[in-house]
Amino acid sequence: MRRSLPSAFFIIILSLFSNHLSGQQEPYFQYLDHPWVDSVLLGLSPEERMAQTLWIATSPHKDLSHYVRLDQLVREHGLGGLILSGPADHRQSELIHYYRSVSRHPLGIASEGEWNEEYPGQMALRAITSASLLQRLGCSLGQHYKGLGVEILLAPGMGESILAGLQEHHMMAVDPKDTSGLAGCFRRIELKDEMDFSHIKTLIYQGKTDAESITNKTREVLAFKYWSGLKQEKPAVVQEGMAFTRKIYEHALTLLNNEDQLIPIRDLEKKRIASVAINACSLNAFQEMAGNYTRIDHFSWHPGTEAQDSLLEVLGSYDVVLAAVYPSGDLSGTPQGMDNFLSELAGKAHLISTWFGEPEALIRMDGLRSSAGLILAYEPCMWTEELAPQLIFGGIGSRGSLPVDVAHYAKGTGIRTAGELRLQYGYPENAGISSGILKHTIDSIVLGGLKAGAYPGCEVIVARKGMVVFHKTYGYHTYDARIGVQKKDLYDLASVTKVSGPLSGLMWLESRGKFSHDDRLGDYILSMKGSDKADLELSDILSHQAGLYPWIPYWERTVKKNGHYKRRYIRTTASDEFSLPVADRVYLKSDYRKRIYREIRKSELGEKKYLYSGLSFILFPEMIENLSGESYESFLSTRIYRKLGAWDLVFRPHRFYPLSQIVPTEYDSLFRNQLVHGYVHDEGAAMMVGYSGNAGLFSTANDLLKLFEMYRRMGNYGGEQIIAKEVLQNYSSYQFPDEKNRRGLGFDKPLLNEHDGTKDDYPCPGASPSSFGHSGFTGTFAWTDPEHEITYVFLSNRVYPTRNNRLLYEMDIRTGILQGIYDSIMEP
Repeated sequence: MRRSLPSAFFIIILSLFSNHLSGQQEPYFQYLDHPWVDSVLLGLSPEERMAQTLWIATSPHKDLSHYVRLDQLVREHGLGGLILSGPADHRQSELIHYYRSVSRHPLGIASEGEWNEEYPGQMALRAITSASLLQRLGCSLGQHYKGLGVEILLAPGMGESILAGLQEHHMMAVDPKDTSGLAGCFRRIELKDEMDFSHIKTLIYQGKTDAESITNKTREVLAFKYWSGLKQEKPAVVQEGMAFTRKIYEHALTLLNNEDQLIPIRDLEKKRIASVAINACSLNAFQEMAGNYTRIDHFSWHPGTEAQDSLLEVLGSYDVVLAAVYPSGDLSGTPQGMDNFLSELAGKAHLISTWFGEPEALIRMDGLRSSAGLILAYEPCMWTEELAPQLIFGGIGSRGSLPVDVAHYAKGTGIRTAGELRLQYGYPENAGISSGILKHTIDSIVLGGLKAGAYPGCEVIVARKGMVVFHKTYGYHTYDARIGVQKKDLYDLASVTKVSGPLSGLMWLESRGKFSHDDRLGDYILSMKGSDKADLELSDILSHQAGLYPWIPYWERTVKKNGHYKRRYIRTTASDEFSLPVADRVYLKSDYRKRIYREIRKSELGEKKYLYSGLSFILFPEMIENLSGESYESFLSTRIYRKLGAWDLVFRPHRFYPLSQIVPTEYDSLFRNQLVHGYVHDEGAAMMVGYSGNAGLFSTANDLLKLFEMYRRMGNYGGEQIIAKEVLQNYSSYQFPDEKNRRGLGFDKPLLNEHDGTKDDYPCPGASPSSFGHSGFTGTFAWTDPEHEITYVFLSNRVYPTRNNRLLYEMDIRTGILQGIYDSIMEP
């Protein structure tokens, strides 16, 4: 139950709106009527407008209850900003990073903290008479504080020269006692009690506040936020400090129970996994991070709710349950009923619990102690919530030791587990990369492409040394800016399918002696026997030098000159005879695959030289089905993708996902006469009903990265050798360099000889000879470099709404980002 706010608080609020906008021309005044300010203002309720003028005082040294209440206010009520006290260092930066990540609106930051030690105090500053020197000092201060994420310094008597220097970095200095200008638009509030926003709403609707004044003040606050750069991007934080802090927390996590070596979890393809946040809301940072590793169903539960029995029944149906258990009040607080819930849950499923509280609580928590896996995280924060799942899935290993005797656990207890079995998630500096160079390079290239119209949106993910160090989405699904790109979205991979689908299957089969690239095509594809294709060597086919015709427009035979479908091939209503969906309400004749095979069989065979061809990849799915005895889709899913936890590597995604989660590709005006959305873009793959080898796969960036990270690790992932090391080494190596063929077996590789290491090199000068990957026609790209330990995925729909848009190629966007990754490496 919420308590009423102290009356003094409302006196502050009501007095706040007695001032009018200052006549002083601050630098941000030019944005008072900016469209962004208008759009944000229109989206704010009256109480949210008032909340924009409330700035809460905080610091890195408060107790847990303060941060919990502050988190609620930021999430639920859209506070204008925070006022931080204490030294302006990386601890403040960590607070800023977290609260900005949970705020619905740009969150302003003011600092009334102590000067950084390298700067003189206020008294010494007043003794300086050189205006140029003071302005330089203002620039230095601005750079330092802006780097931490601060936009306002609360400090009296800064002087015009220092203020000018600060404003070069779009920062302001405000005298806390001033009531004009920016200082008159917000008030410092001490968080001494829970804030009752329902009372604020009552005051507004009873007319006891000046609505016009509230709106004016809010407009000025928003104009300042726009001027300071909050609209365009969250200000940079000191990633070096965050990388170090992450490392400290990583080494502190302590594993107390690990029955049957449950941690790290293995055999993801065989396990149904759920997570439950206990005494916390879903979906929290723990659950989001766990979801990066595999498909997980998420739940939350608060002690005392009536849903306990039904939730226990549901959770009991899972193979493994991950419980994120949070204390109440202080870190040792254990709500009544929590322990019974955990005890019952431990009897129903393999329970892995993470306790985000003090060790002493274990004395009275039998349920926690009965967990098959038990991790002690010591405190709830962004670091522990994100690191605990990484320990559970083997991204990191457990290293911590119990600092005290607790229950039957002796001081020094700490079970060690292996790390680096799967991807981990951290900061660039954790992997020897400069966050500043990496972020600036990728942002500038991607945003340049967006501005030029190279694509409506895209996604970039980068890993080094097995750690994801950059993952960001940009833009929208379409140019009308209706649906923003999200990390859960699936893109059509186009030709990246070749090395992600059939090639992975062939390597798996070769690893088990069921296939050899030294054999001939006719040994595996009966329909090619008796043709000039039968004796083609698979090594030549996979390296694109067998002389196969580049591409056949199969769809043209199904369409009349007037654009209408030939009814003997295509109908708009499904039936037994026309059962193959190639698009929404477009059905191909059920036996049309035979005609495609005949066309490949009869196609012209050229001389043996390098010429890219996708014809053979249309045949490979049948080859894989014959050799494995399984359907192509099921084989890849169970043998490879789900072992990686890559459940979002799928064919024909419209069956499983809402269209809002699938990025559309081209408006096909020649064949399907509709926007291709949820169906494969490539016409040939469409006529194979999406189950082709040349195209057809869709994926999220994170799951495609898992596959290419497995490739970088030469077939090993999750503690399992999925593809034999020697097989992957062979497939990813140059096959015929003496014939000026840069290809591996299926994989693309850097250019040879004259362009090697130059600006004209492909994919970029920094790529080592051991690197490999592939690009896709829709605007996709995946590349991995074992020598430099880099894995990179770029996803876009550059063909929307037409494939004639070639700006992605002309601007070298995909490969320019890859070079930027190499340039950001700090190590020799």
